[in-house]
Amino acid sequence: MNLIIESDLLTIPIVGLLVGLLFCFLGRKLLGFVIILFGFLIGYTLGAQFVCDILNKTISGSPWIPWVTGVVSAGLSVVAWKISIFFAGTIIGLFAARCIFPGIPGIAHAGIALAAGVLVQIYRTPVIAFITALAGGYLAGSSSLAILDQAGLIKTLGSYSENINIGFIIGIALTAILTITGYFYQTRELKD
Repeated sequence: MNLIIESDLLTIPIVGLLVGLLFCFLGRKLLGFVIILFGFLIGYTLGAQFVCDILNKTISGSPWIPWVTGVVSAGLSVVAWKISIFFAGTIIGLFAARCIFPGIPGIAHAGIALAAGVLVQIYRTPVIAFITALAGGYLAGSSSLAILDQAGLIKTLGSYSENINIGFIIGIALTAILTITGYFYQTRELKD
């Protein structure tokens, strides 16, 4: 047992499982924090280097530059997130309109796309809950599958049937169960 605990073999799948479960059940609430954190980190690193190159200064000579660019980048990432929700809905609406109604004029496709963007913006809470539950469910499901594979369970179950890829079926089932459960957990207060 100590060999498994001390080994690094299970470290990454266990971390993936924990992060996946967090996003599956708390993704809507964590997403804003993650966006701000990544925005700050990008501004603190890449943004600071860019500003220092423009101002012809060094980061070590001006330690305030990374902090300022990090805070500005965090603020810009929140604005970009709000705008991108609308644009993502618009793009999805355009693809759906072109696939479902290929014979109608382009102006109608544009109208459907804009309506989809507005709807996604209005109903962003359930959309974000579903997307984060799906992403977290997939990460947790695939990490669980890796853990089960390292434990030898997938190979054992696969030996009972040669024609079925049991790992694929278990992965899809875990992802679906976690996604549905996570979505309903995240949207439980919307139904009250």
